[in-house]
Amino acid sequence: MVNFPTVVNQKGASAGVDVVAGDKVTNFNILPSKATGKIEVLLAKLTKEIESNERVRDTLDSLSRFHKKRTIDGVEGLEAKLKAGGREYELFDALEKKELFSKLLERYSHYASAQEILACLLARVEYNFQSFIYPQIDGLSTLEVNELVDCRIIEPTINDCGVGVLSMDHSVAMGMVYWLAEQCYVRWHK
Repeated sequence: MVNFPTVVNQKGASAGVDVVAGDKVTNFNILPSKATGKIEVLLAKLTKEIESNERVRDTLDSLSRFHKKRTIDGVEGLEAKLKAGGREYELFDALEKKELFSKLLERYSHYASAQEILACLLARVEYNFQSFIYPQIDGLSTLEVNELVDCRIIEPTINDCGVGVLSMDHSVAMGMVYWLAEQCYVRWHK
């Protein structure tokens, strides 16, 4: 092996920072910029609609879809769904939380941006429940199902709508799940 002498000439080098030959370490913390999401944009729009009292009369098709009850297996309503899924002990809290969400839905249903936000959230709940939770219902304990609901539905909802004009906490977010169960879009039994 032949060793060639190494000569490094940095005279006149410019890098926008110190130019050194190995005796200086600089650490950079590069944080990704937070992209503005659809819900965040709609929340800002909703604030303006509320301030200017800009209301709509019609309901978006994507939201009105969830107002139509559907029956897949003959088990209708929240109480029947909870009982069929061995969750009847949740009934009192479920009814209370469903009511919290129903009131929020009613209060904001006259604003176009709120309708878009709520339709998006409801669609996400339905999608995540049907795609990732329901297929595992028989093989998971109640606690494991609850953890999936929290991870895939409740926490993302609170991250999107935890503060601001359409603020949701854990109770309201869970109320959305129960409201969808009442409408037969969510079920805890096979």
